[in-house]
Amino acid sequence: MKWISRIKERYSKERIRNLDDIGTHYQRDFIDIEKAKRIGIIVNMNQCTNDDLKLIYAYIDALREKKKQILVIELNFLKKSIPELSGAFDSIFINPANLNWLDYPTPAIEKKIQKFDLDILIDFDHSDRMTAKYVCSMARAKTRTGMHTEGFEGCYELMIKPKDADVNGYNGEPKLKNMIKEFDYFLNMIGY
Repeated sequence: MKWISRIKERYSKERIRNLDDIGTHYQRDFIDIEKAKRIGIIVNMNQCTNDDLKLIYAYIDALREKKKQILVIELNFLKKSIPELSGAFDSIFINPANLNWLDYPTPAIEKKIQKFDLDILIDFDHSDRMTAKYVCSMARAKTRTGMHTEGFEGCYELMIKPKDADVNGYNGEPKLKNMIKEFDYFLNMIGY
């Protein structure tokens, strides 16, 4: 089964790299978080603890207080999963019923995502799944941010690679909390 995974990864890297070449690209730019009006967040629910969910809601509330429009793209790779994130923000739910064999969203979900014209898209999914990377590649977002993943540099304008990353987080704090801090820090630095 490893050979299938390698083929999928190789094909995905090539497909994602070529998205811009076939005319599906969108004007990219570096937008700082203070000037951004529309912010998208990708969250993999399979990686979230209850504390992570609280952090996500707190971050969304902080952005909304600054008059930002929020789109949450919720990923859940369990077959019979249901949406868990809801609130006074737009959301798109993606589970296995909405994915093809490469973990790419179906055309109907792609159209929903592309309806949103985002200033910033923040990818909090640090898994090896292709879904978030593909969504970042095809989304109408000026600045796309995510964790550094070798071979997927074309998916993002800003990639962050923490120094002491491990399974439990780094610097003694949960991974999501540090991701939020680092993305926020660098997205604020763009304007300077």
